[in-house]
Amino acid sequence: MKNLLNALNPLNRTQTERLDPRQVANSAGGFVYALSDEARLTRFLILGTDGGTFYATERGHTLQATEFVKTFVQVDAARALAVTLDVIRTNRAPKADPALLVLALVAKTAPDAAVRKAAWDALPEVARTGTMLLHFLAFADTLGGWGRLTRRGVARVYEDVPVERLALWAVKYKARDGWSQADALRKAHPKTADAGRNAVLRFMVDGVLPDVGDISEPALRVIEGHLLAQSVSTDRDAATLMRGFGLPIEAIPTHLRGAEVYRAAMETNGLTWLLRNLGNLGRVGVLSVNDREVVKAVVERVTDPQALKRGRIHPLDALKARLVYAQGRGVKGKGEWLPVPRVVDALEEAFYAAFGTVRPAGTRHLLGLDVSGSMTMGAVGGVPGLTPNMAAAAMSMVALRTELDALTMGFAREFRRLGITPKDTLDGAMRKAQDASFGATDTARPMLWAAEQGVKVDTFVVYTDNETWAGNVHPTVALDRYRQKTGIAARLIVVGLTATKFTIADPNRADMLDVVGFDTAAPAVMTDFARGDV
Repeated sequence: MKNLLNALNPLNRTQTERLDPRQVANSAGGFVYALSDEARLTRFLILGTDGGTFYATERGHTLQATEFVKTFVQVDAARALAVTLDVIRTNRAPKADPALLVLALVAKTAPDAAVRKAAWDALPEVARTGTMLLHFLAFADTLGGWGRLTRRGVARVYEDVPVERLALWAVKYKARDGWSQADALRKAHPKTADAGRNAVLRFMVDGVLPDVGDISEPALRVIEGHLLAQSVSTDRDAATLMRGFGLPIEAIPTHLRGAEVYRAAMETNGLTWLLRNLGNLGRVGVLSVNDREVVKAVVERVTDPQALKRGRIHPLDALKARLVYAQGRGVKGKGEWLPVPRVVDALEEAFYAAFGTVRPAGTRHLLGLDVSGSMTMGAVGGVPGLTPNMAAAAMSMVALRTELDALTMGFAREFRRLGITPKDTLDGAMRKAQDASFGATDTARPMLWAAEQGVKVDTFVVYTDNETWAGNVHPTVALDRYRQKTGIAARLIVVGLTATKFTIADPNRADMLDVVGFDTAAPAVMTDFARGDV
């Protein structure tokens, strides 16, 4: 009887049955929609594949994503490059590695020579640090030999990057991924008539800083200070050199990195370094409840919106810093410290501030967090311990704190209250979502529940991995039934928390939108969509 009814009315089909010829099976066996190539690439660039998913190991997830990117580049390399550069230029992604991989694929394998050249031209913009350049070289070398275009493209980076930055690379990013700056220079053979730049390049190759005669080159001071630091015997002397020569902490021998060196590093290193080393500052006794001045300096720096923007700090950078610092021990169990509550709170503020100014849409929101079993495995954005479940709670707090009329609920096969409020801390919200994990996934539940309970909703926001399969109706059908029953022209926003190729949002419908979790552009796009501006 059921099969006969379904044949007559496909709207009665369960999520394990195809509702629409355009649908594809997800990893859980449910039928959903495939993302466009651009949307899937954007998810990969922002979320990466580190940590895998509930249904795929990290290796399997990475291989699948890499094969997709390879195919995309062969079909439309120019578009792949454009999407990648947009994500990089607007600081939408927390890590550069996915973008560096795409850039390497375009630069080495794009069918069109002009597009390959465009990728090489963009290399200095994407590989902003010495580490990023070496990561790129590891990808590029795997994809083929060092032909003329490769040698010239790499050489241009060394020839064109500001010499002050190049000198910093020389002491801070000597080697990564089995590659050294010396290896790259020996293959690329950059050429320049600039005596100061040549001196830096020479030092990168053989560790010797040549005499530049009467030429005054301020950039060489960081190398001079680094060389002097090799012969001092105390961290106090090393700290003096750091301040006098503007040295990063990486320019100091490891055995000299004591408390005084870390104090100096707070002045000479950037905000990214500070976020990554709060635990080390606590471990060596620099950052503690007893030193109000240091605490004040850290709080002011990590909560300064302009400093966050200048430092290209991504929300996931701040969230990772908060997760690691607040637990009082390193990710791998090395080193312990006593977290300072004011600093923990400041990192939470930095998480919200890193999204920029978020305008409220002013519509009635129902935030539905997928708390099913598949959301409890894997790591979002490569952040250890940040499961999709926890990430959904963190992302939902951005909307919950922005919209005056919003309710947060959790769903799997049922729909239940999570008790998350705008006054919750990130830790509290993530813990509530994690503690409520249960059952199989039915992403239609938010719309079905709102219709059953008579709750007026203008904007449904579903935070999920899109591995839905357990529902008796499809999410699109549930939204239509809600609209018909209430007369409200409700919209659906789907926030994807894993870099899979699936979405429950029908790409052909104007009342549905798919966005990437932790995309810094997402809050503004979601606001515009909820208001009907797009």
